[in-house]
Amino acid sequence: MPLDHVPVPVPDLPDLPRFPGVYSWWLAPSTADDPAAAGLVLPVDPSPLYRSESGALLLYVGRARRNLHQRIRRQHLQRTRSSALRRTLLASLWPLSPRWAEGAALDIRGRVDPGKQAEDRLSAWMSEHLLVGWIQLDDVAEVDALEAAWIACYAPPLNTDGTAHRPKLVSRKQDFVQEIRRRSALGGHSDHP
Repeated sequence: MPLDHVPVPVPDLPDLPRFPGVYSWWLAPSTADDPAAAGLVLPVDPSPLYRSESGALLLYVGRARRNLHQRIRRQHLQRTRSSALRRTLLASLWPLSPRWAEGAALDIRGRVDPGKQAEDRLSAWMSEHLLVGWIQLDDVAEVDALEAAWIACYAPPLNTDGTAHRPKLVSRKQDFVQEIRRRSALGGHSDHP
């Protein structure tokens, strides 16, 4: 199944289906040719990457095994600790703007917790710069297979697993975590108790 759904801007998202499916995140056409203009550093050159008919740049593909609404609205648009996309976005925004590490901490499992202000800032950035598309499916096996097929075919630059750029992306995420540790060791301010 080709990736041919039309992505919509985050502020224009309708009520999403409460069924399984596969979704995709895109950089808006206004900055797709120059992701750095949106503050984003990709692990690969964006020129050969997949684009929608409107010119949006494919960034990430994921799956919702149970509920597209829950996965997109409640996790990707609100909670960094439960969203690999949000953690990867933070690590990809940080090289051009160190403020993305301000106030961040690591939770007990070592996952990035950016704090309330950065969570809100990241949600606002996503609303300004990203589009999202989805396809509803009935069978979880179909969901898993389609996600894997799209990642293999399109190599989205913010997907870690199943891509040739995995080492670069993992390294960037590790560098971001190290920066959070460094700031914490120096007594950097944090909005966490």
